[in-house]
Amino acid sequence: MNMNSTDALPWYRYPMVWMIIGIPFSAIVMGVIMIWLAITTDDGLVADDYYKQGMAINRDLHRDTQALEKNISAALEMNESEGVIRVNLALRKGSLESYPDTLQLKLQYATHDHNDVHLQLNHGQSDQYIGIINQPLTQGKWYLELSEGEWRLNGHINAGTQVKLILGPK
Repeated sequence: MNMNSTDALPWYRYPMVWMIIGIPFSAIVMGVIMIWLAITTDDGLVADDYYKQGMAINRDLHRDTQALEKNISAALEMNESEGVIRVNLALRKGSLESYPDTLQLKLQYATHDHNDVHLQLNHGQSDQYIGIINQPLTQGKWYLELSEGEWRLNGHINAGTQVKLILGPK
């Protein structure tokens, strides 16, 4: 069959029609994907009790001040292959009467709170504390908080690249 320029093609043979149909269709598909992602993923950075957390900052700052006044610092060494964390607590003479039996170590992942790890470090010989970490740390930035009742020390570490760290009051 011979086609002249006056013969009309069926509508589905024109590329412009498919472009006009394709743009709104792709917008609908991407909208559905974005709604699905918004519903199924967790936004761990938003706290339900943000006001209470903001008010608690003053109490936490007092713990930093206590560590600074007592001149407490710590050297942390992490061996991820063995799952062992060792902390050497450095005290100025007379700042604390004795070494505490246990210390609390919080490892907080920078972006997702479901990765956070809370450890209890037990007192070993002299100034050494030891804790066992059961899971490998996700690579990235971690915030550390070493505390005992009335004082705390802070620091941050890049898991996977850094294995030693000096913790001190802010």
